[in-house]
Amino acid sequence: MKLTQRYETKLETSQIENIGAILDAKLEATSPEQLTDYISLGIDNLTATMERLSDAEKQLKEMKKDAQNQIDLIKIGSAKWLCETGITTLKGDIVSSMKVVEPKAKEELKITTDEDTLINQGYFKTVLDKTAIKNAIKDGVEIDGAELEITHSEQSLTVYKKRR
Repeated sequence: MKLTQRYETKLETSQIENIGAILDAKLEATSPEQLTDYISLGIDNLTATMERLSDAEKQLKEMKKDAQNQIDLIKIGSAKWLCETGITTLKGDIVSSMKVVEPKAKEELKITTDEDTLINQGYFKTVLDKTAIKNAIKDGVEIDGAELEITHSEQSLTVYKKRR
């Protein structure tokens, strides 16, 4: 296993009201260039942590899916075995009982023609055009029952990496 050294910044665990003091102290101890790299390092560390967490989430989802598939295999295989032996219900000591159940058939609509044919037969619905309403309000049209809500976000940073 390869050992790597990781540098953690104080920015990674501080509250917003402390960030200015941390940056002031860092700038006093170093240079503007090193301060820029320090901020970027904190962001990079947290981005890497998020990527590792995303990978872990994917692995957990796969493990959960595999476990569910195995549960389904056990249920299907056990039901098949029970039916082959002529038994439909079993009683247990820990579990009250288990029973073979016949699932309901699934219905899935398959369109075998172009959609216009079905639309012309009356099989359609109308939907609110939110984009048109938004554009109309922006153009100064007053529309009863609709208003444009504008939310402003706080300033942030964009970090530009050097190409290597």
